Amino acid sequence: MKQLLNGTFEGTVRVPGDKSITHRALMLGALSEGTTQIYRPLISADTLRTFENMRQLGAEVTQEGDDFKVVSKGHDHLISPDAVLYTGNSGTTTRLITGLLAGLNNITASVEGDVTIAKRPMDRVVIPLSEMGADISLKDDRYPPVNIHPAVLKPLEYDMPVASAQVKSAILFAGLFTDGETVVRETHQSRNHSEIMMEQFGADISVSGTTVKLQGGKKLSASDVTVPGDISSAAFLIVLALITKDADITIENVSLNETRSGIIDVVKACGGNITITEHDSKGEKFGDIRVQYTPDLKPFHISGDIVPRLIDEIPILAVLAVFADGESTVRGAEELRFKETDRITAVIAELSKFGVSFEEYEDGFKVKPGYKKVKQDELFKGYHDHRIIMMLIVMAAAANTNIEIDDQSAIDVSFPSFVSDLEGLRKDR
Repeated sequence: MKQLLNGTFEGTVRVPGDKSITHRALMLGALSEGTTQIYRPLISADTLRTFENMRQLGAEVTQEGDDFKVVSKGHDHLISPDAVLYTGNSGTTTRLITGLLAGLNNITASVEGDVTIAKRPMDRVVIPLSEMGADISLKDDRYPPVNIHPAVLKPLEYDMPVASAQVKSAILFAGLFTDGETVVRETHQSRNHSEIMMEQFGADISVSGTTVKLQGGKKLSASDVTVPGDISSAAFLIVLALITKDADITIENVSLNETRSGIIDVVKACGGNITITEHDSKGEKFGDIRVQYTPDLKPFHISGDIVPRLIDEIPILAVLAVFADGESTVRGAEELRFKETDRITAVIAELSKFGVSFEEYEDGFKVKPGYKKVKQDELFKGYHDHRIIMMLIVMAAAANTNIEIDDQSAIDVSFPSFVSDLEGLRKDR
């Protein structure tokens, strides 16, 4: 990686569009009759997999400059693909498209991703879909490839064992065109992008607390979508600004969806110098986030219903904990073990190379503040996980040290301009 040493970070930046929203806009555009314009989407390795998958299903999907356009005759005109639907490194694509395909009733398809996706469990999605009547098979009854055959689905009432936006969304996609009401209940509310956008596209959907009800059988109509910046990407800049002396970063047009903004709550609880300016918007909330260096950060303790609101931000919050005044803890985050890699293991293994001290739990960890000089010739692993790689880059910048990461290419999954944006924000002290 290029040097980011002997300086601080100042200025205004925009992070890429929200990955979760981009995926869903492409899928709902393909299911809807008409033309959907998607403004400021995330154009990355993950979302381009969904882009291509929708084309394989028969939707006309094109990129026009920095925007996407989806033209479709509606869900009943989609077709079985001629080849495997390859989802790359995208767990969101893999899980959501499984529900989408099952719900179409007449599709034969095989879905598979890269070597990391091949190790990610899909049974948590297939179990409820099978209860709806889906005909789906997995390798060893758990892992991709996912083989889907035509079957007529019935609606489902499902109590989620663990809050998961991907599983919930797969069920909702499957229920869009069933005859009756599908109900999903969660222990804690997970991301609600699917609910917001399905309503925007004309679905008969309602939410009460942690219960979602979807009346199936209604045709969807195309709707334009403006994608706000991804708060999961912004999280790396937020933490960098908090822990780097003299830093002052403003991130424009970031999603402030309450099911995703748990990191803001944590930063405020830590006493971080953060200012939120919300813009007027319909649907998804968004605004500007200004973050300034805060030398006396309090430790944090994460558990319970906030976990689904910041699950992807926990790796970078581990870096924040290194600079806090006291021990911080994360509990109830066992879902981290089923991401692109086992993120609990990866966070501990790699930050320990900075001399950070952890206590590992099955569902999280405790972090003791402080770090040491990195050993000469130490090689850091990225695990082909974009969030682990960016976590390491932020830690190295804040620790004013160069490190070598075995492979940084996975950054392209969500934040292709991450390193160049950091270089643009860097200022000499």
